[in-house]
Amino acid sequence: MKSYKLFFSLLLMFIVIASCKKDDDSNFEEIEAPVENIVGSLWISSSNLFTELDLKDNRQINSLTTLDSFNCNEFDGVFICTQGEHSGTKTVMRKGTFNGELMWSKDYVKDSNKFYEIGATLVYKSTVFVSYMTINTTTFNTTHYLDALNIETGEVYWTIELNNEVKRMTLYQDKIITELSLGSSTQEILSIDPVGGNIDKRIPFTDRVSKLVGGSSSIIIMTWSNNVVSMDADLNENWTFNTGSPNILGGYESGNQFIFYSRDEKVYSINKDNGELIWEHSYSGKYPSAIDVSNDIVFISYKEERTAIVTKTLDIFSGEELDSFTYPITEEWNASSTKSYFFDDHLLLFNIVPANNKANIVLMNIPAKTLVWELELDQIAYPHLIITPSDFYQ
Repeated sequence: MKSYKLFFSLLLMFIVIASCKKDDDSNFEEIEAPVENIVGSLWISSSNLFTELDLKDNRQINSLTTLDSFNCNEFDGVFICTQGEHSGTKTVMRKGTFNGELMWSKDYVKDSNKFYEIGATLVYKSTVFVSYMTINTTTFNTTHYLDALNIETGEVYWTIELNNEVKRMTLYQDKIITELSLGSSTQEILSIDPVGGNIDKRIPFTDRVSKLVGGSSSIIIMTWSNNVVSMDADLNENWTFNTGSPNILGGYESGNQFIFYSRDEKVYSINKDNGELIWEHSYSGKYPSAIDVSNDIVFISYKEERTAIVTKTLDIFSGEELDSFTYPITEEWNASSTKSYFFDDHLLLFNIVPANNKANIVLMNIPAKTLVWELELDQIAYPHLIITPSDFYQ
């Protein structure tokens, strides 16, 4: 009997000790931080100085200085850059990389009667499309043009004269869809043959355009009023969708959906074939800043009052909120001077504070809901280009 009592006593003692050890281990268990495998770089500009930062740790890895204002647009790995003040020589260049080899250049040169100002650019197949205006130095009258250049040599294929400034261009069914504007007012939408420069169709358009989307089945025109308009290749209207507020932004296709947001504090998904509402999601922020769609997830970022930047993930099929992440900010953050960039499950915030002569950069991992890094610059600087193995973001 004593041996049984001793056995049970030892067994009970062992269970208690094991339980204590288990509790102690759980109390001191460390949660492993997610491994940050982000690869890529961010180019920022300050005056004519361009600096490249490593996205993983914001370490400076490159820089270049230009003599004149310098801007590059990337089209499927082709960099088309413009350089020079509008009152002097303007140069269009093709480069192998943003800061790399110059492949060709074309000068638009000021003379005694006029100077040049280059606007929207676009690359389609073997052609670079460059819009520009000439300004008479005496009368200040302007004339607007669109050039088609050989992508390999910079040679001019054709030039057409237009009656207003080319504000935006996109591609749809082998046509260049172009918005012509006068000041902040949209005047016309044009369909241009990229081979010969013929204007196949032009229609008046009174709403100010915020974005042109050359979609898979239609041209979708987003506006600063409360309209989203779908058109066919002949610029005939398919449908119009109205929101509760102006300033319609974003705009992404996914399957049969077209997803965007508006200042009425809603994210919308509409059927891109007929314009009917699929779902809508309400948020509380007055200052939406960015939206993106990736892997059946909708990302939305906005400023909530004066205290935080909120990033939500939504189910793409229902609009249901899946998760959210809040980054606290100070009152110096200005909604109108904050740019947001979604890429590869990350969000980069770039805030400019002119009054304090500085800028703030923040990089967040959205799925992990972690801050990767934050950086304060003691100078005014602007985001220029994000380069990752998967894509380029501007």
